[in-house]
Amino acid sequence: MRKILTRPKEMILLAFILVCILGLLLSEKLYGETYEKVESYSCLIGLSLPEVENPSHGALMEELHSEMKNRDINVIMKEAGGDFLQQCKDIKQLAAYGVDVMVISPIDSESVREAIKELNMPVIILENPKFFDVGSVYMEYDSLWGGRALSHMILNEHSEGILLLRGPEYDSVSRQRETAFVDSLTKEQRESLTILEVGKNRDEAERAMKYFLISNTGIKAVAGLSSQTLYGAYLAAVKFRNFDMEFYGIDNEMSINKISDGDFHWIVYNSMAKKILDVGEELYLGKQVEKRIEIGGVS
Repeated sequence: MRKILTRPKEMILLAFILVCILGLLLSEKLYGETYEKVESYSCLIGLSLPEVENPSHGALMEELHSEMKNRDINVIMKEAGGDFLQQCKDIKQLAAYGVDVMVISPIDSESVREAIKELNMPVIILENPKFFDVGSVYMEYDSLWGGRALSHMILNEHSEGILLLRGPEYDSVSRQRETAFVDSLTKEQRESLTILEVGKNRDEAERAMKYFLISNTGIKAVAGLSSQTLYGAYLAAVKFRNFDMEFYGIDNEMSINKISDGDFHWIVYNSMAKKILDVGEELYLGKQVEKRIEIGGVS
């Protein structure tokens, strides 16, 4: 009687083992290639950003994620929520992970500067010229080129009735583009230029533009220093059924492609994410790279 009961137990155990083996084989067949692509890399890059609420930083993270898919590179990303002490912690934690190259868009702080100085690896500094001296490479968008190109594009069509959308005070990229844009105007054009504070993202820009349109008319061209703020202004104009304005902006291709509707004129930057990965890999391999790199436009 005992032997009769034992056999079903043995058969159930054997069946369970076979199912497990089959499941492993099937899993390897279905997911093995994908798993290998995600986990296998030779160069590990650490990225520290001040905050992802800034559209340009959020877009950079997305673009890096897209660009690294077909490369032998992995990226660990952290954002500090605008807190310099948190960024210091992020930098130290990324270093503890054993990253080969560090990429940092630093918050203005001596504590952050000291944290960067302590790193024993190549460092790429992004878009804060005050930290030029503490990195292996300094990288930024060519704001002079972008601002000038935007003003020239608009002035070819409009000599007056121009509205410039201004970003937040702390956004150095936006302010550099604004300066280049304004410096490209004649004295008369500068005097007739209207500047509107629109914040850092689409929603803030839309609100600011709505209030502006309530009591202002005569605008023929709107100049945006990022795709998201320009799009916010456009949405406000649509809601007010104001179709007399043309919209001109600056950004990279991935950010521009997120805007699904509207008629816009663009100055298009090359990909900073691609350049970061290219330079990061070169630094990892011990190759010589330029100390200062400016990202220009699509030719």
